[in-house]
Amino acid sequence: MPTLSSVLPASEARTNFYQILEEAGSGLRQFTISHRNKPNVVIMSAEEFEGWQETLEIMSDKKLVKSIERARKSTKTYSQEEVDKMLGW
Repeated sequence: MPTLSSVLPASEARTNFYQILEEAGSGLRQFTISHRNKPNVVIMSAEEFEGWQETLEIMSDKKLVKSIERARKSTKTYSQEEVDKMLGW
């Protein structure tokens, strides 16, 4: 099985469609498919796509982003027992 470039013209992607599905589906690679010398689509695993969607959702929530930034700057640490208690576990 030859190694495919990560950027492929549509005709080459069509020829190697099942290899692209296998490699992208396993989460190992992403492929950009171009048509008429313009990048049109990206093929990636569904799991990776869902991760990007979650990231965009988080980044669109300004309050949550500020909270994350504050937490990253914090030097306070918690024990596992304290975290469990805060979460009600």
